[in-house]
Amino acid sequence: MGMAASQARYLQLTARKTNTEYEGQQLNQERVVLANRTADLFNQMLNTKVPTCPDSNDFTKLQYSWSDGYNDAVLSDWYQLSTADEEYNYVVTSYHYEDVYTGSRREMNDPKVQSQRDVEYLYDDLHNLNQNFLVQSLLYNIKDDTYTIINDKRVQKQLSRVDDGGDVRLELDKIYNRTEKADVHDFTYDEQTGNYIYDTHTVDEEGNPVTITYKPVNLWDEESDLVQLLKRTYKTEFDKDADYYYDEEYGTFFKDEGIETLKQNMGYGEEITIRKEDDGTVYYTDGDKYVTASDLAQITPENNKLVLKEAIENMYFSNFSNVGNCKLHLLTKEDYADEDVQTELRQIRIDMKSDGKGHKISSQNLEACFNSETDEYLGGLYSFTLNGVKYYTTQKDLETSAESAFKYDNQKRLADNNIDPQTDRLAYYKAVYLNTKIEETQKALLETDGKGRFSSVRFENDSTRYTLNTETITDEDAYRNAMNQYYYNQERYDKRIRDINAQTELIQQEDRTLELRLKQLDTEQNALQTEMEAVKKVISKNVETSFKTFSGG
Repeated sequence: MGMAASQARYLQLTARKTNTEYEGQQLNQERVVLANRTADLFNQMLNTKVPTCPDSNDFTKLQYSWSDGYNDAVLSDWYQLSTADEEYNYVVTSYHYEDVYTGSRREMNDPKVQSQRDVEYLYDDLHNLNQNFLVQSLLYNIKDDTYTIINDKRVQKQLSRVDDGGDVRLELDKIYNRTEKADVHDFTYDEQTGNYIYDTHTVDEEGNPVTITYKPVNLWDEESDLVQLLKRTYKTEFDKDADYYYDEEYGTFFKDEGIETLKQNMGYGEEITIRKEDDGTVYYTDGDKYVTASDLAQITPENNKLVLKEAIENMYFSNFSNVGNCKLHLLTKEDYADEDVQTELRQIRIDMKSDGKGHKISSQNLEACFNSETDEYLGGLYSFTLNGVKYYTTQKDLETSAESAFKYDNQKRLADNNIDPQTDRLAYYKAVYLNTKIEETQKALLETDGKGRFSSVRFENDSTRYTLNTETITDEDAYRNAMNQYYYNQERYDKRIRDINAQTELIQQEDRTLELRLKQLDTEQNALQTEMEAVKKVISKNVETSFKTFSGG
């Protein structure tokens, strides 16, 4: 090998050796980091608290108990009187359990309340539904039978004649006061004549109560003026199979398809709709608000204020028949006269009013069924039997559940009928005997047995001296909860140890890989050192030979 080649090879080997030494230093540094991580995990393991199994003795205490012949009672707390008392030395708290007659309230999910759904139209000035229109221009198109009106703000409306049928008729009746609601309990029924007498709660000019007498309409005489007037009044709502009643003096009708039910339930919170006879009024509308033809005819430049009226739709329910497949029964006064029924409902009302156990809305619904002054039953309570048990509910509770079927649900879909899924649960009631904890605090005379334990007790409201039983009891519920917590903590501890061991194993595996690489570098470095020494000898020999050549030796 030539001098130049040997020197180049030696430099190359030196560079490689330097690189292996540097790589070895880096690997050692990584092993130091891994060692620190291992030490940190070990410290975490040492600092992880080992769960301790609870001792049942920690949940055991001394208890004093006695029996008065009816109930077993327990002395739960006591402290000495701060002032001297000749008869008593302690204030004690005791408790016992007994069956207490209690009104309970439940809620039925999707009760499927079955009833008749009706719609009425409410007119209310508070909703500002009226619109005052100051007419500047009024044109009538005789061909189309339409009015075009323009107000002082250049707002134009086109009014068309109203078709007086169906829901529109109901709306117009309400807006123009041709209908009113009457409570059934304001009626009396004359069985001999079939007449209904209605007390309007108003008085005439002489101060006498105003009454209206409704006589049955004979629908068999279809050509009579009264029947014709009836048909014009109800128009498309006229039902030849329904019962109609008419008051001649005031010109009003009422219709009831279930008149037999009305007779039976007279005075129990039902309502009927009284309708004034048709007066031949013609109406016009812009599709939203209404006005009469006579109002339009009276518009002049000097009197140009036109009132456009609107009503809001109100849905209501009647003739409640079922909750699911449970038949509903409307309680009559005769039903309520039963002492058991009275006792049960009275307890339900009391507990719905009481703080802590009651429910404000349920209490309001129940109290609406009774006269607030005389406590007389007015009606509106229903009963039904579910799984052999009799329950009660109110008309308002039934209405709330039935109406909820027509609210938008999560899929933004309205019910097709009132037994589709009802989102508002039905509140229903029952009075039952419930095992209840009764707690009392009072003065008492506690006597000891000379060994520091109480032996007898006599209370200030009871002359009997009771012998106290001393017993050791364990709070099983608290002990079970503590054991459940222990099992949970043990599982967390075991998982933590498993996680630390798994991480340690990964670090050790990585360390073994680095250690193997270090051994490979050590072997490579030894090989480089051997080769460098050989090249060094070659270079020395070449140097020696060169000196001999140039020295002439």
